[in-house]
Amino acid sequence: MFAIRVTVPLKYDYRLSKFLLCIATRFAQVNWAQMPQLDGFPSHGLTSFFVKQDDTFGLLDQAYHVLHFEDVSDTGEIDPFQPEDPDLYSPVLGGPYKLTGKLESKLIPYKNCLSEHFQLPPDHDEVAYSKYWDLSDASGSRIGGYPYFTQDDPRSEDAILLLQLDMEGDHKDYYVSWGDSGVANFFIRKEDLLRLDFSNVVYTWDCL
Repeated sequence: MFAIRVTVPLKYDYRLSKFLLCIATRFAQVNWAQMPQLDGFPSHGLTSFFVKQDDTFGLLDQAYHVLHFEDVSDTGEIDPFQPEDPDLYSPVLGGPYKLTGKLESKLIPYKNCLSEHFQLPPDHDEVAYSKYWDLSDASGSRIGGYPYFTQDDPRSEDAILLLQLDMEGDHKDYYVSWGDSGVANFFIRKEDLLRLDFSNVVYTWDCL
């Protein structure tokens, strides 16, 4: 679900709560109980994503937080829809929006930092290269699998894709927008995900 109202449990540090409630953009939330089960990912609880309200969505000063709540009660209710607020710096335009997940398998893209370890079609074989490029397209919003970048892969090593939020919409209306046709990624180390430790999540986004 994108663009959700947030309540922060009292057990969380006041300074963090102040950041979330005062300067963080309402952003995204994953209810794991409603998602297809992925190996190594949570089976229940909520993971909430917050980014700073500025024109880089917290990227330049790395102002973001990812919080996981294991014990939650799901009322099934959704906040009333609100139109886009021109005074709110958010990649999510209006909302909230609810998305559902489905399992799929993907080929490793050329731009992935691990692609050099695979024997992929060379660029001088234009037909095979072009066909593989289309088949391995990793664009779109997803959890897990291979990430997509409009520029080059900024990572020096592989990490699990916790959330990818791509541009969503059509030629008439956009619901999610990161600059010019951009995409955002949140990465987590495998050992941290197994411990449900979201304190070291890496956040990045880029655009054309």
